[in-house]
Amino acid sequence: MQQPKIGVDKHVGIAGQTGTGKSVLAEIYLAGVTEVDVVKLDTKGEVYERRKKKEPIWRGLVEGKDYTVVERLEELDEVRTRKIIYAPIFEEQELEFYDALMKWVYMRENTTLWIDELMEVCPSYSKYPPYLKGIMTRGRSKNVAVWACTQRPADIPAIVFGNCSHFFIFDMNLPQDREKMAKITGASRFLEKPGFRYFWYFESGWDEPIKATLKL
Repeated sequence: MQQPKIGVDKHVGIAGQTGTGKSVLAEIYLAGVTEVDVVKLDTKGEVYERRKKKEPIWRGLVEGKDYTVVERLEELDEVRTRKIIYAPIFEEQELEFYDALMKWVYMRENTTLWIDELMEVCPSYSKYPPYLKGIMTRGRSKNVAVWACTQRPADIPAIVFGNCSHFFIFDMNLPQDREKMAKITGASRFLEKPGFRYFWYFESGWDEPIKATLKL
């Protein structure tokens, strides 16, 4: 499978258990996006972990040239690179700050928001940042899209995956998560696991997904 061409106004849902490669897929694809800016919300402390291990923070990109890491929302307006990683300090790991980030992205326009991991942003099925709904339902006119990664699609608000038109779905052990994807898309193949290192790729309008793998 060749890399799909996904419009900058299209929302993307990525799901899979830990270690399947969902974050790597988003990282590699979004590294190559040039039509719009990209903002990553790092809720997992990945920046810290990679610095500790002396690993690249964003594969294929150079910090300071291609992207900037910020820890406070107030720093966003000072950034001049096309890509940003917001790795919030402990005090900003709260719903109000996530909502403020999403408002900033929405008002900025021409920006893709990559959320990794969605469950940290949406603590329950009914509790999520108000501006997330704004982006999911009205972002298209502003070229604002969301790439949302999650381990548990069954537990996230319907407003997110319900508005996605592209999906990358890796192995998920719990049947309710696979059933959720089958229900959202109408594709019964999501009830099956794609297998280790593989994922299902699906676009709105398709009858069933296709199986693919990520080539690094």
